[in-house]
Amino acid sequence: MGRSVIVTGASSGIGLEIALSFLRQGDAVVVVGRTLSKLQGAVPPEFQDGRSGGRAFCLAKDVSTVEGCKECIAESVQLLGGRLDVLVNNAGAGKLGLALADITVEDWEWHMNVNVRSILLLTQAAIPFLVSTKGNIVNISSIAGQRPVPAAAAYSVSKAGVDMLTRCSALELAPQGVRVNAVNPATIVTGFHATAWTPDKAQAFYEGAGEAHPIGRVGYPKDVAEMVLFLADNDKAGFITGQTYLVDGGRLLGMATPKGIDGK
Repeated sequence: MGRSVIVTGASSGIGLEIALSFLRQGDAVVVVGRTLSKLQGAVPPEFQDGRSGGRAFCLAKDVSTVEGCKECIAESVQLLGGRLDVLVNNAGAGKLGLALADITVEDWEWHMNVNVRSILLLTQAAIPFLVSTKGNIVNISSIAGQRPVPAAAAYSVSKAGVDMLTRCSALELAPQGVRVNAVNPATIVTGFHATAWTPDKAQAFYEGAGEAHPIGRVGYPKDVAEMVLFLADNDKAGFITGQTYLVDGGRLLGMATPKGIDGK
């Protein structure tokens, strides 16, 4: 489609699948992550050299820092030839099994900096470019932003912050022609749970988590990427802004929390 796109947190999981989905459509995509070698190993070579579909540019930046956010947008737009059509704020992290009484100031600040402050700073830096293209932003949130998760208060609050920041951004940027929406996934098979817990515990959790989703299974990165592609398409979703879309297999219809989510 020829759009210029930035996807953060794109070295694996949901972010990587989102980036690859844009690339398959022929877009130019800056794939952002903390480690350049990991990015280069994750993105197929044919996209990095432009032989197939779109063109990928790998950029190593830590968006949990103020400077990392500023440099991310500035350098990405330069790689994209001065144009930006879509910003996907996917970078995020969380500590599960962290009881309310055990949350430290450092834990709290880490969650807010990685999950909320980064989106604010990246959005601020991207505004001038998105206004010029009438572009849009898609933030990746979580069902934890709409329903509390046991022993994950810091993470849940940070994702609730993402949802409200999405709405506030949409309201303020709409007069300038910029749309802002969010996607709130339920349990998705990625490296997130293995990092938050251990690989073995994550695998056991996935095996039993399907019963908590009325549709009968957990989700996969492609499920989220398809919603992002829709929301980023100005022809298909041009009248949609300020919304938080559940991609949850019906999870928030009232099903129980999957066993093991509290880290026990």
